[in-house]
Amino acid sequence: MDSQSAAIELLLDHQQITNVIHRYCRAADRLDVELFRTTFWGDGGFDGGPAEGPAVKIIPHLFENLMPDMWEASQHSISNILIELEGDRALVESYLTAFHLSHPTHASRAALLGEKNALAAGFKDDDVIEFIFGGRYIDVFEKRSGEWRILNRKIVPGFNRVERYTGIRDGGQYDLLKHRSSRDRDDPVYAR
Repeated sequence: MDSQSAAIELLLDHQQITNVIHRYCRAADRLDVELFRTTFWGDGGFDGGPAEGPAVKIIPHLFENLMPDMWEASQHSISNILIELEGDRALVESYLTAFHLSHPTHASRAALLGEKNALAAGFKDDDVIEFIFGGRYIDVFEKRSGEWRILNRKIVPGFNRVERYTGIRDGGQYDLLKHRSSRDRDDPVYAR
């Protein structure tokens, strides 16, 4: 393979890996189990939580049963993707900032923060909280039959911020915009 072909293959590998990371974020924010299944290999999983075992078997339960009650909305943003290729494996570090809004219930706040922290914060019964999580994904990707997916993911916390949510949901610019985000396939991104 000449140097130009090798450089193009390297760029394609980097872009395919980046696309997987972005699909994972969409899947998490839309609770899209089918899209999630395109991000991990069947034998791939998390190292150190949020659950142990094959991710493609564990995450559907979390998406369908735990996360809808944990938060009302989320937005995962990725930056500083550093990819170190080693043949058909890659070590990938990505910076993550995830924004979450709770439901206006203690149960939702406790699911996000932990019972002790939710009680200590002194929120009122109907308060919605904004939980901002900063950290990193440290992934091992593997290329099989020309396709890159996650084999192993560590989620490494760096910082967080918890505040009572004071944002608006209607009025002002919101009255000018007809589309609304949803945590399923009714979201406008799926309308083609």
